[in-house]
Amino acid sequence: MSMMDLFSPRQRPFKSGPPPRRPRKDRADVLLVYPIWVMKAGRGTLQRMLPPLGVLSIAANLEKHGYEVHVIDLHAEELNPEQFRAAVRTLRPRFVGITVWTPHFIPAHHIASICKAEVPDVRVIAGGTHAEIAPEQMLQNPAFDAVCRGDGEDAMLEFVRGAEPRSILGLSWLERGRVVHNPPRDISLDLDAYPFPAYHLIDLDLYFPPVSSYRDLPAINVLMTRGCPGKCTFCNSANTTLRSRSPEKMVELLSVLRNEHGIRQAYFYDDTFTANPKSVREFCRLMLEKKVDMKWMCYVRGDMFTDALAELMARAGCHQVLMGVESGSSTLMAKIGKPIQKEKYLRSVQTAHRFGIEVRGSFIIGHLGETRETMVETVDFAKEMDVDFFQLSLMVPYPGTALFNECRERGLLYHEDYSRYGPSELVMKLDNLEGPEVVAFEKRSFFMFYMRPKILWRQLARIANWQQFKDLFKAARIILLDGISAFSRDSKGLQGWLDFDLKAAADPAVAVPAVSRLTYSVKEGDGIV
Repeated sequence: MSMMDLFSPRQRPFKSGPPPRRPRKDRADVLLVYPIWVMKAGRGTLQRMLPPLGVLSIAANLEKHGYEVHVIDLHAEELNPEQFRAAVRTLRPRFVGITVWTPHFIPAHHIASICKAEVPDVRVIAGGTHAEIAPEQMLQNPAFDAVCRGDGEDAMLEFVRGAEPRSILGLSWLERGRVVHNPPRDISLDLDAYPFPAYHLIDLDLYFPPVSSYRDLPAINVLMTRGCPGKCTFCNSANTTLRSRSPEKMVELLSVLRNEHGIRQAYFYDDTFTANPKSVREFCRLMLEKKVDMKWMCYVRGDMFTDALAELMARAGCHQVLMGVESGSSTLMAKIGKPIQKEKYLRSVQTAHRFGIEVRGSFIIGHLGETRETMVETVDFAKEMDVDFFQLSLMVPYPGTALFNECRERGLLYHEDYSRYGPSELVMKLDNLEGPEVVAFEKRSFFMFYMRPKILWRQLARIANWQQFKDLFKAARIILLDGISAFSRDSKGLQGWLDFDLKAAADPAVAVPAVSRLTYSVKEGDGIV
């Protein structure tokens, strides 16, 4: 169980409430849907509980051009299929957009089919990391009309305006049963061209941060950059073009969130916040100059974090950084495309602590080549680094990554049932370990790290209020006592999202390529033929 998967049960109310769920006219123009992540078994029902920023950015761009947009985050609202069906019946949208990550695969198809059944003339488009690398998988379901590859703001606007499908760059669509892939759209490097995410279209009180990540509440996630220069073989963001909002616009957004919504904590979702140190320095300078009263945390790499940067970030409100270390084995680190010297991680933690910044160390077990010894080495390295929070996950070979392609080519995938791609099981074969042994070690590792007097005292010492105490107690109970069983209950009918027979709905005439594409090649424009 990753500490990242444990969340506060509720924040105190925001200044804004839930948006209305009725169209202003006879029909809503657009409905954007973030699917629910439902696991078939094990650590059950919900993961992640912060707003879907990609959906909200597309929504904001559509609103900017005069369209009535509604957002349903099935993940946060915990709507079952029948409740969602009722909402669609009320809104009767003309267009529906659905974002699709691998664990969303079956629910996304279920969502599209409900929309077509309730509103036969609706036009349904999919986007997101899984849809863009496997558009044929989506278009086999006749409920989908098109797939957007790459950033969706401009493509969705053209789709809603009724542009000819052939004219929309980055679109995949069906023409007389044949999948047509339009040329890619140029990547927009200037994110200031798009309005701020439409936070007002969701009920902010439904969202909450990981239990150990905040200093103040309410908290919300934000994004300054998209893309990542890293080359990690297991990540969909690897090798993707880095683009950014300007520091000025980012500070303006945080000021709006603070003053209009009462937000006191920002959670930067950037893959590597410090990838552009110059931009970070200017952002921090403006935060100090404009006296924006907000705490924040971000993701950093061990080789992109200096004393000067840490000192400035701390003064500007940064209280915690997450470092993706991944393994304590230098051999495995090199194999996964992240050959950062262990000494740099040690120095980075010391740097953070020197300026009062907490460190959350993120690690993965279940790599190809993993052994019992390397798993122990990972926990030992986390101890040596002296991270404040230990986050451990199972390796998942998501489609679109180099790891997935390697596993598929070598016959190492146990299955391609995407509803099981998540934190509950190991889905790829290892030479030296069985899946259940890796899962058992994951649970045991938290005892190994946290059941030390130094760490226990550190956790207690950081408690500043009653909410933090309750969250810490809940996290300890789930990780150390209840384990997986605490996440396997479903009293709301959410498992119904997996009750969709994709084979029965699929059009066999729509062929799916045998070779899986890489996310970065699709985003860069040379991965679709």
